[in-house]
Amino acid sequence: MSASSQASSPTIMILDDEQIVRRALKMGLERSGYRVLTAENFKQFTQVMQDCDAVLCDIILPGNNGLQALKWARENFPNTPVIMMTGKPTVETAAEAMRFGAFDYLPKPVQKNDLLLTLQRAIQHRQLVLDKARLEAENESYRQQLENQVEEKSQALQESQEFLTTLTNTMADAVFSIRLPDYKIEYVNQAVSTIFGYQPAELLGQSFDRLFIDANGFAVYHQKINAAIEQDRAQTQVELPMLQKDATSIMTEVVSTFICREGEAYPQIISVVRDVTQRSFLLGVVAHELRNPLGLVTGFVHVLLSEVQTMDRESLEKYLGVISEHTSHMLAMLDGLLDVTKIEFGEVALDIRPENVVPLLARLTEEHKILAKDKNITLQFVPEKPELVCACDPTKVGEVLANLIDNAIKYSNPDTIVQIVARSHNSGVWVGVKDQGSGINPQEIQHVFKGFSHKKVSTRPTAGERSTGLGLAICKRIIEAHGGQIGVESVPGQGSTFWFTLPNGEQQKPGDSAR
Repeated sequence: MSASSQASSPTIMILDDEQIVRRALKMGLERSGYRVLTAENFKQFTQVMQDCDAVLCDIILPGNNGLQALKWARENFPNTPVIMMTGKPTVETAAEAMRFGAFDYLPKPVQKNDLLLTLQRAIQHRQLVLDKARLEAENESYRQQLENQVEEKSQALQESQEFLTTLTNTMADAVFSIRLPDYKIEYVNQAVSTIFGYQPAELLGQSFDRLFIDANGFAVYHQKINAAIEQDRAQTQVELPMLQKDATSIMTEVVSTFICREGEAYPQIISVVRDVTQRSFLLGVVAHELRNPLGLVTGFVHVLLSEVQTMDRESLEKYLGVISEHTSHMLAMLDGLLDVTKIEFGEVALDIRPENVVPLLARLTEEHKILAKDKNITLQFVPEKPELVCACDPTKVGEVLANLIDNAIKYSNPDTIVQIVARSHNSGVWVGVKDQGSGINPQEIQHVFKGFSHKKVSTRPTAGERSTGLGLAICKRIIEAHGGQIGVESVPGQGSTFWFTLPNGEQQKPGDSAR
């Protein structure tokens, strides 16, 4: 009997050598209604571990590392999902963890909302696995009991098939039943419409290869299937890009299970496809959203180091105050990592209230002058009047404007001017950031707000600055969540004006979440 059946609350096992991390995770999970077990090393983990609902495991452990603990847990408790934690997330660590059978992994410090969301998915996944095993056992029992009763057996199998269909249609992952050797799709659940944009009926009878970007991508999947069949393995897993109905590429994890039937030359394939694009997105967002405040802090620290001997106390306090404010802002940004997840799902939690945006825009302009100074770029703030009020979340709007100013500095030539303009607009506010850079080709403007577009914009930063390409996509979702609009006007060789509007608040009430 599993731990979850012995207690009313799901049981979570935590393996981490840092006592403060164990305590913080244990306290947070218990407050959220979980039962928690803990271990500080691999040996203690093997002694305490039981068939619980999920495991949180640190990758870096003294002696026996977290990957060994992961491997041990997968061998001894194959139905318990293991979520890895690491303070230095990379594509390599993620790939290695997934290769050893990890369900997912989280960057440290682990944020509560992100943790709870991942645990919920892991527990649901475990329950589906257990339900599947139970249903397979029941089906076998039915087969043995009703072997000589053809009519009753057919009815039982039909009921079981209907139940399995209902079960798979509740899953967030796309489930395909594929027939070899031509890879024809015989069944697909409703999740295919969310992940790929197709209705299930559109794919029935089609070849599975139509969902791949090209022949090479399908060849990788085909080789994995053949190798697993030749080695008599029951399951295989592969990560590869696939294609949505609108020709957008996504990164997927495909887990395929083989069902062999007596008298048939080829096994049936059940492939479960999960959209894992968000993993890379989250890592990119964290790096991107921390870069702006880190750049400002670095700029002020540089000034302090070079002028501290001659700086008066008032200036020193001002600079340290800005540094303190932005370090606090970075911590708050990490605490709000769930907001980034909601952005990817098209949902942004907003704290909307009436706000005069002029002081906010003036402050951000002043703070970015440190970065602009390195390229001798002049920042000018041009408000139409001292008070421009709209309904907005000032923190989110500040993130949008900081991103637009930072981009204007990156893509402007030295000794130029960047203007931040604000004026009334349909009872709301219009804000624009105008640079004197190289501009954007008209054919490429439609791609600048697409965070995962495979079509890149040819314009490059003028001093070799780095850009993730995710910032404008985030800005677009934030502004649209406010009920506003965002866009760009650009003339090649003459510069660009990135702008956004904020409504007067009638479209959305304070505290609402926008989809």
